[in-house]
Amino acid sequence: MFFAINSKTREIVNSLTVEQNASYQFIEEDIWFADPDEIESCPGEIDIEKIKVRFRKGATDIINFNGTKYDASPHFFIPNKSKLGINTIPESKEHKLAKNWIYNKIKDKKLILNYSEQNKPYKYKNSVNLFDLPIDLEKLGIEIRSTSGGKSRVADIICPLLKKHNIFGNGIIFEIQFSNQRNKTKTDRELDWAIRGYSIAWLFAEDFNTITDLIIDLKKDSINVSSFASLIKLNKKDFVRSLKYVVQEECRKLDSKKDDIINEIDIFLTLVRKEKISQIKIEKSDVREALYDQLSEIRKTLQPICPRCEIPMLLKKGDNYFWGCTNFPTCKQTSSYVEDRK
Repeated sequence: MFFAINSKTREIVNSLTVEQNASYQFIEEDIWFADPDEIESCPGEIDIEKIKVRFRKGATDIINFNGTKYDASPHFFIPNKSKLGINTIPESKEHKLAKNWIYNKIKDKKLILNYSEQNKPYKYKNSVNLFDLPIDLEKLGIEIRSTSGGKSRVADIICPLLKKHNIFGNGIIFEIQFSNQRNKTKTDRELDWAIRGYSIAWLFAEDFNTITDLIIDLKKDSINVSSFASLIKLNKKDFVRSLKYVVQEECRKLDSKKDDIINEIDIFLTLVRKEKISQIKIEKSDVREALYDQLSEIRKTLQPICPRCEIPMLLKKGDNYFWGCTNFPTCKQTSSYVEDRK
C-alpha cells in the first residue's frame, strides 16, 4: 500500500518518503492505519477507518550489468489480510515500476530537468536538479489510470512544491506511458494540468532500460519538462475556449436558479396579498437569511464541498468533467459533474 495514516498525527503519509521524515523516526513501532481509499472491500464488522497496517522496508542493492545499485521501494501492508477478509485495490505492474523508479531518484537526490521558457515552448535549453526545488515530499503521490481494454496505461507521478514556483508552478507531473497515446489525449492532459498550475514531463516505454521485472531506469541523464506557463501560452486558444465553456455553463445554471428563487418569492407574496394575511411581518433579516440559505444550496450544486476536507472542489476534465478536491493529491475525493440541460 502506498499511503498510511499515522495514529498520533492523523497525517496521510506516503511509503516512499516516510523514512526521511524526522517526525517518524520509529516507523515500525508507530501505529498506522490504512488509507480507506486503498481498501476495495472489507467485512461489515470491521471499521474501515481503523484497519491497522505495518511498514515494510524495500529490497536493497539490486545490481544491474553495469554495477549500478537500485532499491525496490518500501510499502505499507495489512497483516493477515486474507484471514480478515480484507481486499485492497490491486497494485498494477505499471504502478510498481513508477513507484520504484521515483523512489530510487529520491534516494539518489538527482534527476535533471530540462525546461523551456515561456516564450519558447519545447526548446529545453535550461536545466535544474529536481531535488534542488522545494519539493513537498510528504504529498508526493502516484496515480494510475487506464482506458477501455487496458490499451492506454499511464502512471502519473505527482511532485508538488511547497510554494508556487515562477517556472514550474505548483509542481511537476511525470506522465509515464507504457503504450501508445493519441496526440489529442496528450494535448488535453497537458492543458488540464497547466490549468491547475502544474508543469508536465512525458516519458515513454522506449525512454527506459529494464533492470528487472520491477526496476526501470532512464536511458538518458535528463528529462524534458514543459512549464505550466509555456503550455498555457502555447494552448491559449484551447484554454480560453475550455474556460469560456465552463463559465458559460455555470453562469447559465446560476441565472436559472436565480429565476427560481424570484418565482418562489413572487408566489409567496401573491399568496400573502390574496389571503390578506396582514398580521405576517416580513423582516429584511428574514428575507436575507432565506436568500442566503438558497444561495448556499446553489453554491453546493455549482461547486460542491469536499466531504473530507470541507473546502470547495474544482471542476476537472478526464474522459468527462468531474469535481475533484482542491487538496489533490493529498485528498483524492471526487464527485460526479451533472450538466443541467433544462
